[in-house]
Order: sequence, then C-alpha cells, then structure tokens
Amino acid sequence: MHTMSWKAKLWTYTVCIFFTSGSYTMCIPFLPVYLLELGAPEESIEVWSALVFSSCFLIAGIMAPVWGKISDTRGKKSMALRAAVLLALCYTLGGLVTAPIQLLGVRILQGFANGYLPVIMSIVSEDSPKEKLGTSMSFIQSAQLVGTVSGPLLGGSLAHIFGYRASFIIAGCCLTLVVFITYLVPGTKKAVAAVTKAAPQTSIIADLKYCFTNPIVRELLIAGAIFSMVMLAIQPLLSLYVAQLIGGYADVAFYAGLACSLPPLIGAFTSPMWGYLGQRRGYYRVIAVTTMGAGIFLAVQSLAPSYWILMIMSALMGLFIVGFNPALCASITLATPDDFKGRAFGALTMAGQLGCMVGPFLGALVSSSLEMRYQFTVSGSVLILLSLYFGYRFVALRRAKRRGTLRALTEDSAEGLDDK
Repeated sequence: MHTMSWKAKLWTYTVCIFFTSGSYTMCIPFLPVYLLELGAPEESIEVWSALVFSSCFLIAGIMAPVWGKISDTRGKKSMALRAAVLLALCYTLGGLVTAPIQLLGVRILQGFANGYLPVIMSIVSEDSPKEKLGTSMSFIQSAQLVGTVSGPLLGGSLAHIFGYRASFIIAGCCLTLVVFITYLVPGTKKAVAAVTKAAPQTSIIADLKYCFTNPIVRELLIAGAIFSMVMLAIQPLLSLYVAQLIGGYADVAFYAGLACSLPPLIGAFTSPMWGYLGQRRGYYRVIAVTTMGAGIFLAVQSLAPSYWILMIMSALMGLFIVGFNPALCASITLATPDDFKGRAFGALTMAGQLGCMVGPFLGALVSSSLEMRYQFTVSGSVLILLSLYFGYRFVALRRAKRRGTLRALTEDSAEGLDDK
C-alpha cells in the first residue's frame, strides 16, 4: 500500500481510534474490583484505586511533550506505532498480573505508552485539506466518543461471562490489530519530506516556551486544561449523586453508567456538525457556543429533582460538549507550523492530563465544603466563563484582522479562528 487518499486515511484512523478508546474504557470501570480480586486490602482500596488511576495520567502528562517532539523530528508514523505497540503490550500484561503492585506497574507503563490519539490528530491535520479540517477532527472525535461509550458495555459483558482478565486480553488483541493497521497506512507526504530535512534542534523547555509565548497557542492550552479539570471534577461524584436521586445504591452502577454514557453517545451524532460550523463560522465561535451550552446544562444538573431530569440535562449537555475538542484541535493546527504540530499536540495532551489530575481534587474540595450537587454548578460556571472569554477573543481577532492591526506573531494563527 504505497498511496492512499486523505479520505481513506481518515476512515482508517477513525477505526483505529474507535478501537483504542473502546479498549481503554473496556477495562477502566472495573479496576477497583479487579484490584480486590488481585489481593488489595478492602480497607485501603480507595488508596490503591487512586494510585492506579492517577499514575497513568501523571506519567502521560510528563511524557506528552517528549513524544510530541520526537514525532516532529523522527516521524509521526513511528510514534503512532510506538504508542500502539506499547498499548497492546500493556493491556495484555494487565490480564496476566497477579498482584496489585504489578497492575500499578502496568498503569505506569501505560502512561509511557499514551500518545496515540494526539499523534493521529497531528497526522490527520496534516493530511486533510484546510477547508475540511474541522470535519476531519470531528470524525476522530466521534470515533473516540463511540468507542468510549461502547467500551464499558462490551467490557462489562466480557467480565461477567469470562472474568476481568479476559477484558484485558481482548483489549490487547484489539490493539494488536491497531498496530498492523497503523503499520500498513503510509505516512503523510509532509511527514516524509520533513524527515529528509534537518530537524531543528530545540529543547523541550524551548518548545514549551514557544507554546506559552505564542498568545494563540497559550490560551488554547489553558482552555484544554480547564476543560479537562472541570469535567473530571464531576466524574468521581456522579455515581454518588445518582444514588442520592434514586434513593439508594441498588442498581446504582447501571444508572450511573447510563448517565455517564449518554452525553458522549448523543454527542457522537452532533460532532460533525460542530466541525462543519467551525470551518464555516470560525473555530473560536464554536468554542464559545459549545462551552456556553455545555456550561448551562451542566450547571442546572445541580437542580435536578429526579434521575430522569438529570438524564435529560445530560443529553442536552452532550449536544454541545462534543464540539469543544475538535474546534480546539483545529485551532491548534492553524496556530502552529507544520514542523511543530506534533509538539503542539503533545503540549495539548500534557495540559489535558494535568487538568485530569487536578479535577478530582477540585471535586473533593467542593463536595467536602458544600453539598455534592454544587460541584455541577461550579463546573458549569467555569465553562460559561470560558465561553465568555472565547466570545471576546473571537470578536477581538475579527476586528483586528479587519483593521489590519494583528501582531505578526499571531497573524497566521488567527486565520480560520474567526468567521469567513
């Protein structure tokens, strides 16, 4: 397979992202129960669960800029293969471990393995025509969402029939398939050309300095961290909140899983629409609209008098929330040169992982100081403030372009962020 159209590559990578996202969520929901089966003390299961969950985020956040830099200098396809091979190994080993400390080691290794999604986003952004960028990013986002929703259902069924280990082994087999598919897909023309040239020798610190001195990239990284933080702040509390609404813990796993899966399931159908609107009306406008809608419907979940009202509000939130990441990734693509995109997506991944680490602590702080439901108000309010900021930036960039007063540093970056 020597040549492939950008559409064929997009569909191929969409399938790969579905498998990687589905494999992740096949195993994550029952990790605490699996730890008990491996011999973790019941009285300290919360500590073990926190270590196993957070260790992967920590390592992934630290390594993301490193992998992004290597993908720019050594080739993105090689980095995609590196991530896919290590992920397949990690999930296979997860089904073979015999002690909690071994599972912790596997999760730490998984932190080193992470990076498949950002490098695929970088490859797709290079391959796709500029006028189709938003749609391409939305396809990848939809695949991630559908995989995220399908994973727990498949993993729970497999665990019920074959045991927890089987879910890890099957996830490893799925990721092995991803390795072969990724190997067969040819690299981008830009990537092949870039490898033949001498890569700029810069340090990780210099790369991060560039990200935070470029005002467009800086605000996008901060937005990504804030978004991940406020969303992760509510996830650990959702099952407890659902238990309050249904009046007990009977069948809470089913109802909480349904509440968690509904927003991405609904959003998978609207994600391409947001990508199209970003292409036509500007990505900053889409960020402003989606964070406003998601923030409003997230905040009002704190007022839900019943579980089914909560579900309706979650579904409405899902219509908006899926538009954020494709618009953010498309904006990063437009704001950075071709030979820096891998590092930019690595920095974005690092920002998101750090937000994921801080989020649960924010949720614990609010829920311990106030009632649990107020965390939904806090998270929604932060998204509304983020919307107001990007609405302001959208208007400011549009006015500056029309007046011809954009600074040279941001002139190219602003192209496509405002309306056409």
